[in-house]
Order: sequence, then C-alpha cells, then structure tokens
Amino acid sequence: MMKLRLPEKGFTLMEVMLAVAITAIALCGILATYMACFTMIKTSKNASIATSAAQGLMDEIRNAPFPLIKSTYNGAAFTPVSNLPQNNVAVDVDDSDPELLKVTVNISWREGNIIIPVELTTLIVDR
Repeated sequence: MMKLRLPEKGFTLMEVMLAVAITAIALCGILATYMACFTMIKTSKNASIATSAAQGLMDEIRNAPFPLIKSTYNGAAFTPVSNLPQNNVAVDVDDSDPELLKVTVNISWREGNIIIPVELTTLIVDR
C-alpha cells in the first residue's frame, strides 16, 4: 500500500525569521516616531513657558514710566526663567525716535546642542 503524503503544516524557519525582521523594522519606526513626539512636546512646553515669561516682562515694561524704560530695562541683567533649562533673558530698547521706543524681549534656552529663542517686539509711545 502506498501512503499518501499530507502537506506539512506550519512555517519554515526562513518565513519566521523574515516575519520577525519585518516586525522589528516596523517597531523601530514606531519607536523613532514616539521619541520625536516626546522631543516636540518638550520643546512646545518650553516655548510656552518662555512666551509667557516674555509677555510678563513686556507688560512690566509697558507699565513703567516712559522716560525710565531705556535706563531701567535696556541691557539689564534679568533673573533666569524658572522651569526653563539653561535660559537667557535679554531686553533691547531702541530709542532712535525720541517719542517712540521699540522694545524687544528675547528669551532663549538650550535643548541638547540647540539654542532655541523666543522674541517679542512692541512699540511704546510717549503719552
């Protein structure tokens, strides 16, 4: 009597290795995207903190008496912003027009090897 050979069931070693390799490549791509999202979230949070601090400083400058703005704020040393890594705060007051001040507040911080700035500029008129 002749035995009928039934087809073998299962996967070969090569098929399993190929499936594992494809899965590993896909997971590496997903992990890289996940890590990039975390970096963007951190940068966005820091930009929000810096913008809020710059707006607060700008409001303080707007509320100061006009004749004292340049002498008080231009190039003065400011306390670094809390919750912002390795940051620097700078204010520049341009008084080329005696009745109009151009005030620029710049807050920058370091993320890794990159320095990221936030800059706000406003014009203040002598009333």
